[in-house]
Amino acid sequence: MTVTPEQAREIIRWGNRHRRMLRENYRRQFVAYSATQFLAAGTDYHQVKAEAEKIGEPFLMDWMPALTADVQFYWVKFYGFAGAEWEPLYPVTLTCESNSEEIVMLVDSGAQLSLISREVGELLGFEVSRGEPITVGQGVGGDVQYVKRIINLTIDNRTFQAPVAWLLTEIANAPLLLGREVVFDLFDIKFVQAEERIEFEWRGEHS
Repeated sequence: MTVTPEQAREIIRWGNRHRRMLRENYRRQFVAYSATQFLAAGTDYHQVKAEAEKIGEPFLMDWMPALTADVQFYWVKFYGFAGAEWEPLYPVTLTCESNSEEIVMLVDSGAQLSLISREVGELLGFEVSRGEPITVGQGVGGDVQYVKRIINLTIDNRTFQAPVAWLLTEIANAPLLLGREVVFDLFDIKFVQAEERIEFEWRGEHS
């Protein structure tokens, strides 16, 4: 089922308003929810997606990090004028070879690279090769280890290649981040906090 940008905004609004409940109850699990309700959760992405599809409502897939420690990686929180927590989330399709999945990511201008968790990387078929160099980067809570991968990202039906950092270090609160590299060159991104939405305006490929 294709989710329109208008539907995505309503679904993400529901997810933001229930994010505390989702994080507390579904740590290190994929979750599916619509604009009106929670649909399914579990550690198997495809099983959760299949269960959600049975409901027949437009939905998005999300990843709930663990909440067992205070270590964070470029973690930013936004609060609306009504005092409700708002996080700038947006649906992004990640594609690597024959594996392609749409999942919600946190748009973060403070992150140089886009970041995906170990679990999402494995979902896309990532493996660490023997002898492959491991990169060390800095997060809010200290150094983290990752390997860089080049994959296809699709945002609002625009597909392009961009690097992502596949996180190998266990970080309790690490979200899926949509960082600056390539993404912020191709799109003008507008944060409309008062209306709890984000707008992506395509600028075009690099010259």
